Amino acid sequence: MKKMLFFGMILISSLAQAEIFKSRVHSIEDGLIKFDNGRVAFLDLKSFDLSPDDYIKAEINEQSTLLSIEKLPTQARANLKQLSLQPEEVTPPLFEPTIVQGMDEAWNIFNRSNPYYKRVSECTDRAHVWAFDEFKKTGTKSKKAFVFLTASYINSVRFKWWFHVAPLYTVNDNGTIKELVMDFRYSSGPQTVKEWTDQFVYTKRPCKVTTKFSEYDVNPQTESCYLIYESMHYKVPGEIHEQELSGRYKTSTSESEIKAAFRYGFQK
Repeated sequence: MKKMLFFGMILISSLAQAEIFKSRVHSIEDGLIKFDNGRVAFLDLKSFDLSPDDYIKAEINEQSTLLSIEKLPTQARANLKQLSLQPEEVTPPLFEPTIVQGMDEAWNIFNRSNPYYKRVSECTDRAHVWAFDEFKKTGTKSKKAFVFLTASYINSVRFKWWFHVAPLYTVNDNGTIKELVMDFRYSSGPQTVKEWTDQFVYTKRPCKVTTKFSEYDVNPQTESCYLIYESMHYKVPGEIHEQELSGRYKTSTSESEIKAAFRYGFQK
């Protein structure tokens, strides 16, 4: 009886530690799967019939090892890939972020960030809402900082995500122009980009700055991480990649896009 109770407790514990989510497969490389939602799953000796662009329901354990998959219908996969791009744009548009005057105002922006994000939420939704909430309140235009972690780094530390994004503000600090990240989820105040990336890159190695997603996606082994800066309109890495492939630039964000980000990422 005690033995059965013991194994029952183990089963309950293992089930509690499992995580289930739905996402499109971004890529499969070096013993891991990258998902569009930023999550990573490590592959053990099991064989999974998966390809990039598959839309699946995945179950992983607390070590982020893939336990099982269920392929979902094609229609759900297509919906996930929809991008609000402007097809008429063929040259890089001019985007000028607002210069925030002083550190006091930078702190005000950080403190105005909506604190009611869902515990289980995606950084893309949080960053989108934070950036556009500030724009609606004060007219301040910000950028986005995307950090992309390479497969070699992810494997070396068993990191659970392959990218992260947060709003990036340009601040005039007594005549010195600074770029500060406002990531209300993972920091207690405005941070330099290096301070921000150091939270995820345990080696503290600087991230290589690039403008091309393909530089990260095609050759991920030479660095620990890459940085791409885009305008506040960009929400997910797929939009950055689409820009590079098609020459179309995202120059606006729809109200429905913000409402969806709020619905998925925030409680109120």
